[in-house]
Amino acid sequence: MKHPKVYVDCYQAAIQIFNRTKSFPKHLRPTLGRKLEESVLTCLLSVQKACVTTKDLRLTHLRSASDSLDNLKTLIQVSRDLNALHVGGLSELSTLTLEIGREIGGFIKSEK
Repeated sequence: MKHPKVYVDCYQAAIQIFNRTKSFPKHLRPTLGRKLEESVLTCLLSVQKACVTTKDLRLTHLRSASDSLDNLKTLIQVSRDLNALHVGGLSELSTLTLEIGREIGGFIKSEK
C-alpha cells in the first residue's frame, strides 16, 4: 500500500526524533525527550487516521495533527536552546517539519 507523502514525512520525522532523543542528556530524556516522542507519534497517528477515515472526521484528525506539529516545533527549538539537539539535527528536523506543515495545511484546505 502506498502511503501519502505527508504520512511518509511524519514517519520519517518520528524515526529521526527517536534516534536523536537517545543521545539527549540523561536528565532531559524523561521530560523533553519523551514529550518530543509523544508529539511526533500523535502527529503521525493523526495523519494516518486522516488518510483512512471518512470525510466528515478527516478535518478533526488533520487539526489534531497540526496542533501536534506546532507542539513538536516548539519542543525542537527548546531542545536546541538547551543544547540537547545539535545544529545539524535542528536543521534537518526544521526542514522536515516545515514540509509536513505545508502538506497538512494543503490537506486541510482541500477538505474545506
